[in-house]
Amino acid sequence: MIRLINGSYICRLNHHELKIIYKGNNECEIYLRGEFQGRANFDYVKMKLNSIEKRWDTMNIKKYQYKELTSEFDVTI
Repeated sequence: MIRLINGSYICRLNHHELKIIYKGNNECEIYLRGEFQGRANFDYVKMKLNSIEKRWDTMNIKKYQYKELTSEFDVTI
């Protein structure tokens, strides 16, 4: 999770971008890909996102390399 100057946080999990905006009084707004998802307790959200980031090694996730499919019927003829 990265803290920005204006009091918002950005987190990237499994190619999804979460934006957390701290509103004060331990309250925050959650945005997923720019869409408002709701309000929550900031301490709880931060604790959960940090624990998920530690469990998931998102930096080493590789995209699937597509291969052309060939049927056995085409190979035998």
